[in-house]
Amino acid sequence: MRHVIRMVVAMASLAIGAGAAQAADADDASLVPQGEYLARAGDCMPCHTGDGSKPYAGGLAFPTPFGTMYSVNITSDPKFGIGKWTYEQFKGALHDGIRADGAYLYPAMPFDAYTKIEEGDLKALWAYIRRLPPQPVENTANQLAFPFNVRMGMLAWRELFFAPAYFTEVAGKSPDWNRGAYLVEALGHCSDCHSPRNVMGAIKGKEQFTGSELDGFYAPDIASAALAKTWDKASLVQFLKTGSAPNRSAVFGPMAEVVHDSLAYLADADLNAMATYLLDSPPPPDMPAPQKLSPLPADVYKRASQLYVDNCAACHQPLGVGVPGSIPPLADNPAVTASEPYNVLMAVLGGLPGGGSYGAMPSFAGRLSDQQVADLANYVRSSWGNKGTTNATASMAAAWRSAAAVPYYGTQSAESFNCPKVGGGPDATGPDPDAVAQLATVAAAGAKSIGEMINIYNNADPGSSPDTIVDALVAAYCPFVAKANLPDYQRYAALKQFTLQAAAAVSPQTAAEPSQQTDIIWAIQAGSTIVYSEPQAATGAVTCPGDSFVPGSLVEEAVKIIGTPTLPATGADSASFPLALMKAEPKAHAADIANAINTAYCRLVVADKATDIGQQRGWIQEFGEQVIQSLQASLTVAATTAPKAK
Repeated sequence: MRHVIRMVVAMASLAIGAGAAQAADADDASLVPQGEYLARAGDCMPCHTGDGSKPYAGGLAFPTPFGTMYSVNITSDPKFGIGKWTYEQFKGALHDGIRADGAYLYPAMPFDAYTKIEEGDLKALWAYIRRLPPQPVENTANQLAFPFNVRMGMLAWRELFFAPAYFTEVAGKSPDWNRGAYLVEALGHCSDCHSPRNVMGAIKGKEQFTGSELDGFYAPDIASAALAKTWDKASLVQFLKTGSAPNRSAVFGPMAEVVHDSLAYLADADLNAMATYLLDSPPPPDMPAPQKLSPLPADVYKRASQLYVDNCAACHQPLGVGVPGSIPPLADNPAVTASEPYNVLMAVLGGLPGGGSYGAMPSFAGRLSDQQVADLANYVRSSWGNKGTTNATASMAAAWRSAAAVPYYGTQSAESFNCPKVGGGPDATGPDPDAVAQLATVAAAGAKSIGEMINIYNNADPGSSPDTIVDALVAAYCPFVAKANLPDYQRYAALKQFTLQAAAAVSPQTAAEPSQQTDIIWAIQAGSTIVYSEPQAATGAVTCPGDSFVPGSLVEEAVKIIGTPTLPATGADSASFPLALMKAEPKAHAADIANAINTAYCRLVVADKATDIGQQRGWIQEFGEQVIQSLQASLTVAATTAPKAK
């Protein structure tokens, strides 16, 4: 009987790299002995050998609850093996669980353990594996029942249970203990046999190492609490090396093959390290790795991660990586991790039009509640290494839902300029009509800021929710804009920008955490445009924002573009500077462009000792408003030239 490990290395099987590029030409022959040793430690050969006369040629059957899987040929054969693979494709299979053609591997391949293998060891493994003698053995197709034969089902599994990460040593533990942890957790993937799995094939976190039945045999409990009761270190080392120990029965079943083909070849020091770790392994994790890395409370994480799987993962992919050239990534995306969540809220509620190589994103406003939208926003802002603040709330989502009700220019609704029926679900009462009438008079006069209009409505209708306030402002402002003698796209842009600004103005008081405040007007990405927040009230010297607010490299480029103009800068300067920076940094978001220019100008003004504080604040505020307005206008023009949805 071969080393039958349920849901284990078999699915390295599925990493056939049809049409992959040729292996790297780098001379890595010196790494082959190390790679051979690591392949023994990883027990690669038994799982990839169905016919003993053709090692590594695949064909070993793996019965699973989902059907039968077969290991694949990983010899250097160019047609059926991995002879055309590159190192990056090899690394993708082991570290990321993605086979050479980009498809997801099933969790039968223990990439959730192999992801911890260090880069140097991966390169050594590759040096050995890619030199295996070619075996022209065709691979056997898996026999999986529907829906398990559909690889897209791995979207949920990967999002919920997998987080790529190299092994990291535990501080306070000895080098021997850490070496043992690496061998047991990564290369040895011991948990794959000795841990029960849930209905999705993922290891049950709290039961790691506690034993599991597999193929008629029982892999016993090897958690430290159980081992320490009946094993000492010397006996355990001898058992790992030979398969027997004093007063112990000889090993049998799958573990016999592990000893015969893998452990018996390991150095005594490594076996000693494994025993050290096994007798002192930490308690099992109480949650999957992705959840453990999240700052969200457990209940929020569980519902938010499922929302992502159900609504987003099919396009944005597990781990938020996106699809190059067609769907933007959410991981490491500055628009996602901005100080405020408005950009994410607006994208979820209002959708996004197609632009450049990216297709349109639909609105999820009719599918998700305000709480679900907030949970989803906080999830994408804090997952996969994103460090965004989890400050979105249901009240904030409700306010932006009202803003998202304004249609995109190019739709029939926008071109006819019927004032939208904003907000107000079936049980909502809507804004107070008398208060809206007061606001309409203010809007027609054009003399009040949005902040002042919000105060007027609050005084007329105390205790109103943020979404009701946004609805009220839009209801008052829309008829006024509709009557303006302007082209359709300008009227639409004016209403859209007003609505977004209203949502941004009521949002700070609804945030789960306080918003960042600056001494200057500040741009914030919101969907496909930008809005602004007013500077904090201050009477002392102006403090220009630091690198925590905007990338320092972008500010440096802005400083070069602005140069040393005569102060105060002209309106033409406030329009040309951001456009020049946008040309120099085409990948930067519009909000970052505006903030970099405004920060650079702020520093220039503050350095002018001939001006008093009041004058400095006035110059900075006026310049900042004009910069943001010029960028808003350029984004509006871009939207009007994009393909229109009919």
